Amino acid sequence: MFLKKLESVGFKSFAERIDVAFVPGVTAVVGPNGSGKSNITDAIRWVLGEQSAKSLRGSKMEDIIFQGSDSRKKLNVAEVTLLLDNTENHLPIDYDEVSVTRRVYRSGESEFYINKQVCRLKDIVDLFMDSGLGREAFSIISQGKVEEILSSKAVERRAIFEEAAGVLKYKQRKKKAEFKLAETKENLNRVEDIMHEINNQIEPLEEQAEKAEKYLTYKADLKEKEVSLLVTIIDKLHGKYEALKNEIEQEKLEEIEMQTSIQQKQAQLEKSRQDVQRQDEQIEQVQSQLVETIQTLEHFSGKKQVLKERIKHFAENKEKLDKQKNDISNRIEQTSTLLQRDKKKLRALKTSRKETSARLQELEETMSLKEEKLAEQIDDLKSQYIEYLNEQAAKHNEQQTIKQQQGQISRKKRETDRTISTFAGTEKDVAR
Repeated sequence: MFLKKLESVGFKSFAERIDVAFVPGVTAVVGPNGSGKSNITDAIRWVLGEQSAKSLRGSKMEDIIFQGSDSRKKLNVAEVTLLLDNTENHLPIDYDEVSVTRRVYRSGESEFYINKQVCRLKDIVDLFMDSGLGREAFSIISQGKVEEILSSKAVERRAIFEEAAGVLKYKQRKKKAEFKLAETKENLNRVEDIMHEINNQIEPLEEQAEKAEKYLTYKADLKEKEVSLLVTIIDKLHGKYEALKNEIEQEKLEEIEMQTSIQQKQAQLEKSRQDVQRQDEQIEQVQSQLVETIQTLEHFSGKKQVLKERIKHFAENKEKLDKQKNDISNRIEQTSTLLQRDKKKLRALKTSRKETSARLQELEETMSLKEEKLAEQIDDLKSQYIEYLNEQAAKHNEQQTIKQQQGQISRKKRETDRTISTFAGTEKDVAR
């Protein structure tokens, strides 16, 4: 087994990546002081697991990262990789080539890889133990180490020989075994103490176990009784539940019926509202018609007053006619001689006068009847205001009848006027 290649970047003075190839035989690295020759051996020791910054000629582990120069900035990571030939299987790993990589960051974090697989530092130390390449091995002798070896004590030299002879691995294993044995003895002592405490607690625990068994028995009985009680209670509750369920169903049916009834009543109420609204509209129409009717009645009342005035005028004319009649009678007596000559004409005139008087009387009776009828109709219209809503058409017909009667009265009045005019003309002829 020999070292085939060293790769490094950011380690001490190696700012850029470098590859140092080693061939079988002797490989020498020469150069002036301060060129970084010792940094190669430090890189090999560091990647093999060296943890002491002083052994790497530094005060702390961050000192192995490139610190920068006038022309370059400092780096934040250092990485070293060793490539070893393992064709003879000196290392306990099934690879012909073994690459070991170590990486450290300025924040203090470290990473370790064996054949690019993440591992621990302990894995690297165990891998190179008993191979002569461990971090404590003397296969790498730095400056001042020769003098230290020669001036060392017998015990220290013995460690060097044991490392070279491959005994150090077994010593370390022995130390681990002794440490584990001490831990085991300590654990046995603790076990004995625990057993002593347990033995002291056995009798109380037996009593507690008896009590626990009785408790479990009583608990089982109690559980059975509780289950029976619960079954009874559940049966009762189930009966109550069924009864309540039936009541709820009945109440739901009643509720549905009530809702149906309420909806029907709401529909009726809505219909009643619509009817009331229609009645209000009809009342408004009737009121407007009533106003028109009152106006018509007032108009008829005015016409009635006119008729009364006309009747009064007719009465005055009658009085005048009576006066004229008396005058005519006087004249007749005075002119009896003249009348006898025209006796036939006078009789005819008397007959005509009687007829005229009869007609006047009939007209007066007809007028009085019409006035009474009009008064009664007006009173009926006023008293039947409420009934007018249902008798609107009939009253309209009555109004038409009244108009026809008024027309007849007007015609009869005109006929009366013509008769009076004729009578007046006749009296003038008689006077003549």
